[in-house]
Amino acid sequence: MRQSTMALVLLTVAVGVGLFLAKYRVQGLEDQLQALNQDIAKDRERIQVLRAEWSHFNEPDRLRALAGRHLDMMPVQSEQFIERAQVENKLPKRSKVSTSRVDVDNKNRAGKEVQP
Repeated sequence: MRQSTMALVLLTVAVGVGLFLAKYRVQGLEDQLQALNQDIAKDRERIQVLRAEWSHFNEPDRLRALAGRHLDMMPVQSEQFIERAQVENKLPKRSKVSTSRVDVDNKNRAGKEVQP
């Protein structure tokens, strides 16, 4: 055989092997793509289920019933409201303490990190 024929046969074999490898690589990528599409479909289905659960759990009537059953809360009465001027009368009285050295040191370190 001549050299040109031998080169042509080797080139044909190389191209055949290349096509064979490319074909299997593409099939592998298609399998991965199919698996990803299945995962996406499953995730979308899960999202729909979660949205349905979310809307169920946030129904106002259901929440009102659960709050009434578990929180022991009562509606606010009008007697519980006071005017702004009456706020100081309702607060507990503070005892007046003279400024000590500790208070002065604390004021000087305001906003600074304290090292133990």
